[in-house]
Amino acid sequence: MTKEIPVYVCSHVFENVRPILLVVREGGDWQCLCGGEHNLEEIPCVVGLNHLSARDPALLELSNLNDGWEAERTRVGAAWKITRSAAG
Repeated sequence: MTKEIPVYVCSHVFENVRPILLVVREGGDWQCLCGGEHNLEEIPCVVGLNHLSARDPALLELSNLNDGWEAERTRVGAAWKITRSAAG
């Protein structure tokens, strides 16, 4: 059995109302975000990476994203731009 990878997501991604446009690896944690504005009181949700990659197979392209790096795209189907994260 493969261990599931937990991912922090914003409410927009969790509710599937916006696509994942920003993926961040920081401190060993994964974050998949819409890249939009959020309420300061918003609490992130945690879901399994397999659920997100089933919905958006392009996430599999980022399986080797190193800690301290992020990937961003302008829209679903666009290429990922990988850079060192601002916090990294």
